[in-house]
Amino acid sequence: MTPLHHIGEALRQALLHVPLGFVRALFVALLVGLAIWVACLPRAQTTPDGAKPKLSQNLKMWTAITLGIQVVIYLLL
Repeated sequence: MTPLHHIGEALRQALLHVPLGFVRALFVALLVGLAIWVACLPRAQTTPDGAKPKLSQNLKMWTAITLGIQVVIYLLL
């Protein structure tokens, strides 16, 4: 075995000790943080240029909906 095999095995053994609940919480926190960041963006950056304001062109709303669905899915798994 090469030294890379030993490094890989040590890394794999170390990662086996990370609880899955912590990983899930970290992943959900990442999605929530992304949703908060998108919600804080100015409207000018989330609508197409020169477009009339329509509900279907509000990208912040659709992003919040999709991220919310993902958070619910990962919380229920």
